[in-house]
Amino acid sequence: MKQIVTIYRQSPSEFLLILATAALIIVLPIQQGAFLGITLSLLHGIWSTTRARLVEFERVPGTTIWWPAHPHISGERVDGVAVIGLQAPLSFLNAPGFRNDVANVLGTATPRLLVLEASGMVEIDFTAAQILLDVFKACDEQGVTVALARLESVRAQAAFERFRLYDTLPRENVFHSVDEAVRKLAK
Repeated sequence: MKQIVTIYRQSPSEFLLILATAALIIVLPIQQGAFLGITLSLLHGIWSTTRARLVEFERVPGTTIWWPAHPHISGERVDGVAVIGLQAPLSFLNAPGFRNDVANVLGTATPRLLVLEASGMVEIDFTAAQILLDVFKACDEQGVTVALARLESVRAQAAFERFRLYDTLPRENVFHSVDEAVRKLAK
């Protein structure tokens, strides 16, 4: 019971999933109730992925570490450089929002260098790849150099190959760290 109260206080949406699943199992035959509970959990996961938004990164003062910007932690920015990332798989579910968020970053103050911190992108589907191509081309048209940092996922790396993203984003603009990208490409 204590665990249920903790879930209620810390994650109301997950509490509602537990409540709905329990109600379904009581009202319906157990197999159907459990199936619908699992389905609701999967839909919740999909909904969470669609809500993923672009995150801006700042350098932790005195280090080479770039970390998501936070209102209570002071970070450093580099003039003419925007470091952004998506902390979710990039798919047809969230790619249009990703494109809009990147357009907002480019429209606010056009950087000379846009670094995409890709450690959170564990998967890239076809639609997302097409949107990445659009983003790369839009940056090129605006004179913005694009760099990719920390593309760690083997599946995402394979997607870059499969969808020929390297035809638009040169491999020499792919780096192991944000700091390396900024040091080599920021002018």
